[in-house]
Amino acid sequence: MKKEVRRNIFQIIAVSTILWGSSLFAIETSVGDDVDALELRSIVVEGWEQTPWKITSEPGNPIGKVEVKLVDGLPKNLLVDSGNKKSMAVRFQFVYPGNNTIVMVPPDDKVVVRELPVLDEKTGQKKSYNIHGIKLPGKVKALSVWVLGRGNEYNMEAWIEDWKGDTHIYQFGSLDFVGWKPLTVVIPEGVPQDVESYPQTKNLVLKKLVLRSTPKTSNEKVVLFFDSLKVLTDMYDVFFDGADMNFDEADKAEKEAMKKYEEQLKNSAQGSSNSGSGAAPK
Repeated sequence: MKKEVRRNIFQIIAVSTILWGSSLFAIETSVGDDVDALELRSIVVEGWEQTPWKITSEPGNPIGKVEVKLVDGLPKNLLVDSGNKKSMAVRFQFVYPGNNTIVMVPPDDKVVVRELPVLDEKTGQKKSYNIHGIKLPGKVKALSVWVLGRGNEYNMEAWIEDWKGDTHIYQFGSLDFVGWKPLTVVIPEGVPQDVESYPQTKNLVLKKLVLRSTPKTSNEKVVLFFDSLKVLTDMYDVFFDGADMNFDEADKAEKEAMKKYEEQLKNSAQGSSNSGSGAAPK
């Protein structure tokens, strides 16, 4: 029996984006852009290799009990990545069926400083605030995560904040399946991720993943595993004559901070790809 080859939704989005036109969000310069104006990459932003996320239940203890830890194992589709050794395991149970919720939040060290486009009257510095979450690089087209289910009737959603401070909730869908499965959400074009000035990109921040029961959900014990949270994103950075000039060190740092973060993710992705070219990990 021949195996059917499934087309990855990331590839479909990539082709669609190219057909829309590579200059859709680009700053127009006197030189113009070529095909490099669209630099789509699939990048892992959380592999759950070092620290598990903070998990809480609503309602909480003693009505709801939840446990979380990192365990060895991963989807067979990801064996080519020798850097992927572990997954995040979550186990929870509620006393009563009903409107039960599990909230999964990144570790405490995942903090994004968001600057506001206004100055503080007292200090003369830009106002800012901290967001607890994971900064998503580039202009995100889609977000995906691998989930190992055991046939429990829960739905999963992602909470993402844009640079204007608005929160968008996207539905991954049902977790009522058995085995590893990649779940994907497409980020709509209307979500603000850039401005018409340089630096242009304004990153989205993933604040949490939420699991919700359905009217049919029982109060049985639930065990789930998570691995390889990744984005399909446009990493293109416009360049023009004078882009490397700086007003002061603060101006330079502001431009370089984003580049440093994106290069770190690029190198990490490249390293995983190269290291996975040999034998699969045991």
